[in-house]
This record gives sequence, structure tokens and C-alpha cells, in this order.
Amino acid sequence: MSDDRIEQFRKMAKANPDDDLAHFALGQALNDSGRHAEAVIVLRQVVKLNADYSRAYVLLGRSQVETGDEEGALEVWQAGHSAALRRGDLMVSNELAGLLRARGVEPERTMGTVGIDEPSAPVDDREPGPDEVRDHRTGRVGKKMSFDPFGDEIGAFIVAHISDESWRDWMEMSIKVVNELRLDLGDPEAQRTWDTHMRDYLNLPARLFEDKTYG
Repeated sequence: MSDDRIEQFRKMAKANPDDDLAHFALGQALNDSGRHAEAVIVLRQVVKLNADYSRAYVLLGRSQVETGDEEGALEVWQAGHSAALRRGDLMVSNELAGLLRARGVEPERTMGTVGIDEPSAPVDDREPGPDEVRDHRTGRVGKKMSFDPFGDEIGAFIVAHISDESWRDWMEMSIKVVNELRLDLGDPEAQRTWDTHMRDYLNLPARLFEDKTYG
């Protein structure tokens, strides 16, 4: 991530102090550039603005680990695990549980950090029907998409693993991403930013984007 792009996101966050998405974009850019201490400050603001922004907890904890604050990262990941369960973000909750267990800590089922017992996320264990898929984002069975949005490996994965409901949710979210981050999708760097947000929102495997070129 170039310094110019980081400064662009910084200006957006400063101009929109209550916009969690603008702050997340800045925090992600700082983290990707190895500026982890700065990323921690920004990502803390994201979860302060939106306590259910589960993906921000993942990134905040990773940035804290990079700065040597592993204890703080564990606390953040615990809170993020609960946030992900509240939102029904099964893949994010599983990712956070994995990060905790890798460090010998069992994930708690609490509402944020206030210690209120939270029920387990609902489990949809039935097999998908002919026009259904098990959604990679939520773990639930949903309606199968009727079209391939990209006509490539990414699009094929989405058709096979993302429900129509989740795709529609992303289409609404993507409007916010474009408008609030002022993305010109004719710009290769803006295309990359849009893809990053889509990947995170739908919990798509990073490997799908490794060989993608922009511009």
C-alpha cells in the first residue's frame, strides 16, 4: 500500500470521524504496510465506533501481536469472537477461535467484555438442496446464485460457496465502500481496495486473489 493511498484514507477518516468503514480502510492499509503501531490506534477507533465490526478485531489483534502486545491481542480476539457470533459471521468467529486456541486460550461465549452469557450461534446442519449452497460467510444454507459475477476463478467460487442472500448483502455494502472511500473503479488501486473489502466481507480465500492483476 503506497504512502499516497494511506494519506488518502487518513484524510477520509479525518473528514468522517464517525465512519467505521473509513477508519477500517486506513487501519488495514497501515497494517498491510507494516505500520502496526499506527494501525492499532486506528483499529481501536473502529471497534469503538462499531462494536460488531468483527473483521476489525481480527486485524487489531494481529497488529497488537506485531507490536509485542500479545495479551492485549487475546482480549481483543475474545471480544471479536463474541461480536462475530452476534452478527452470525461464522467464518470470522471460527478464525478468531483458531487464533485463540493456537495460543492455548479457549474462546469464551460472552457479549463483548461485559460477561453476559451468549447462546451458541445457530447451526444449520441440513444438506443444501439442488438450488441451495452452504454459505461460506455464515455457514448457513441459502439460495444459490443464478449467475457468475466475474466469469473467473473468483466468480466460480462465489457461485459454489456464497448464497444469493450474502451476495445481495455485499452489493449493498459495496455501494457504501465505493461512496465512502470515494473509489474510482477505473483506477487499479481502487479495484484492489474494492476486492479486499469483498474478500473480507464474504470471507473468500486469499489464494483466489494471489495471481490477480489490476490495470
